[in-house]
Amino acid sequence: MTANAHAKEEAASTHVLAQLASLLRSGDVQAALALTETASTNSAKPNVAAPEGAEADAVRRIVSPPLDSLSFIERRQSGGGFNYWANVPVASSYADECEIGGRLAEEFLTFIGKYHNNGNGALLGPIVIDMDKNGAGPGYKIGFMNTISKYAMGAAYLLHAENHAPEHPWTKCRRLGRELAQALESTGEQQFAYIAPKGSGTPTLLIGHLDYHPSTETLNATPDIRGTPEEGQDFSELFYELINLAELAEATLDILREMDYTHGDGSRNAELDRVAALQRVLCTNLGRLRESAEVLDGPKRWVAAMGV
Repeated sequence: MTANAHAKEEAASTHVLAQLASLLRSGDVQAALALTETASTNSAKPNVAAPEGAEADAVRRIVSPPLDSLSFIERRQSGGGFNYWANVPVASSYADECEIGGRLAEEFLTFIGKYHNNGNGALLGPIVIDMDKNGAGPGYKIGFMNTISKYAMGAAYLLHAENHAPEHPWTKCRRLGRELAQALESTGEQQFAYIAPKGSGTPTLLIGHLDYHPSTETLNATPDIRGTPEEGQDFSELFYELINLAELAEATLDILREMDYTHGDGSRNAELDRVAALQRVLCTNLGRLRESAEVLDGPKRWVAAMGV
């Protein structure tokens, strides 16, 4: 029995070598590689039979269906091996060729993605060679290769993308703050934004309008050597700055009004009460100051009193 088993193994080995020699003589390197890998797998696992016509990777043991399961690959009737560009649908135009080429590339990518063994990893070359050998039109080639290139570019990006360190929270806050400031500026209006941390009980983002009219040119007169203005000074910008400050204080008070003034145990939050009270006093005084400063509004020049 043992002698018979050895005889069968030697006969099988001789049969594989004969097939391998035939494939190499015909130039079908892909089929020869697949046959070698299948034989290596079978010798490593003699009790496990691979599916008929299957090709397996000797290292990763990924079993693949026969190549002619792809619609555009067929097994040659004589000489062994495969025709890697066959049974391709006829196109009526260049655009149709591109569409068919892209569709077949998607089929190819799905196949090698599912059965990613060494043999299928070398499958693209024979396809391109037979494309040219069998007279594939330029649209087929462009559609097929552009689709392959699109996926290859995505894989290359993931392979070579830099592994950036996590952004520090404060760095992220400042970056997002600058982006928000640019976005507010692009609206063409003078606005401000208040951002509260998550879970603070206040609105996450509050945007208000600044009633501000910036001066487009400097109206202040150049002082002389004695430090007094020659033609007077315009204080209207100071008035508008007071308006901005009062509006900001009112917005802050609105936020304080919306906060929860009770602790988890139901007791009153005295600290928050005091902050809200101080904010109300601030708003009241800023309102009075803004009313008093209205005299500074308008195209007026204020000249310092000259001593005798």
